[in-house]
Amino acid sequence: MENLTLRLKKIMDAFPAKTALYCVDLTTGTPIAAIRENTQVVSASTIKVPIVCCALQDVMEGKLSLGQKLIISPGDFCGDTRVFEPEYRQDGASLEEMLYWMIVSSDNTAANTVISLLGFAHINRYFRSLGLIQTRLRRKMLDHQAIAQGRDNYTSPTELYRVFSMLYHGRILNGPLCSVALDFLTRCRFTDGLQRYIPDPVAVAHKPGGLDHLCHDAGIFLLKDRPYYLGIFTWDGPALDGEPQQNRLIGQLSRMIYNAVKEEAAG
Repeated sequence: MENLTLRLKKIMDAFPAKTALYCVDLTTGTPIAAIRENTQVVSASTIKVPIVCCALQDVMEGKLSLGQKLIISPGDFCGDTRVFEPEYRQDGASLEEMLYWMIVSSDNTAANTVISLLGFAHINRYFRSLGLIQTRLRRKMLDHQAIAQGRDNYTSPTELYRVFSMLYHGRILNGPLCSVALDFLTRCRFTDGLQRYIPDPVAVAHKPGGLDHLCHDAGIFLLKDRPYYLGIFTWDGPALDGEPQQNRLIGQLSRMIYNAVKEEAAG
């Protein structure tokens, strides 16, 4: 796949943003493409994946229950929610539902409520227990004051690969809870990044993240013959939050990799 890497890098280097990419065959553990894969980047919502794993670890250990009810505090409420509208936010939801909305709709109110439940110190200790040294949680979602003070959340393409790979191979949590996490990730409602230009009905367990000038998407393409992890990260680019320029790049690179993997598998 050396030729593929060169073609990907040419496109990435020509784009007006900083970029990093990591793609790994999940059957063999062999990298398919690696370009600045160890770069630590502002994570945006991709950090919600290991946070969900932390919560599920506590469920597995009996410290929490998926059915326990969480009430949203005023400080955790984010106005961008499409789930916990103001007239319903006092009702709260179960931990399982909070985790679901965190991933499927990337709901920031749900994420902040879960972070309050778990605590920063506990979450970051869990990250370290997984061997994550570049992944750090230092603020809640949409905490612009923290960002202005220099406190942000970080990860890297290789460290998200570590998390997704452990989930895929069942090396964290137990079987039922791995299934819960992967089910949430395959039901993610945002398909304008990795899946943007792929016409086939492929299951992808993934989590995007976006802020102004930053668009990421990372996850697993669950191909029957050759499942693979793909993380594409773009930052310091032209797109404001919700604008398509950087997601178009992610989609273009993803399709190139998808076609190459399919061709090689067909052999």
